[in-house]
Amino acid sequence: LLLMIPNMYKIAGELLPCVMHVAARAVAGEALSIFGDHQDVMAARACGWGMLSSQTVQDCHDMALVAHIATLKARVPIVHFQDG
Repeated sequence: LLLMIPNMYKIAGELLPCVMHVAARAVAGEALSIFGDHQDVMAARACGWGMLSSQTVQDCHDMALVAHIATLKARVPIVHFQDG
């Protein structure tokens, strides 16, 4: 997600309907991390995207549908993140 932040500003500025599903993990230096963390999601707060959060698998499934409908109706891009 951190590498997509410049593109996220462009997508938000053009009011494109877009949903990005993110499994929130800790930002690691060398290897993949197994710990859940929201550092990368919080770094993208100022990009102009709406944000939805999920905690359970069922909640993730339901919010994914809500995110797609909301972005098509409102023309606001949405980041849907769940605990990784």
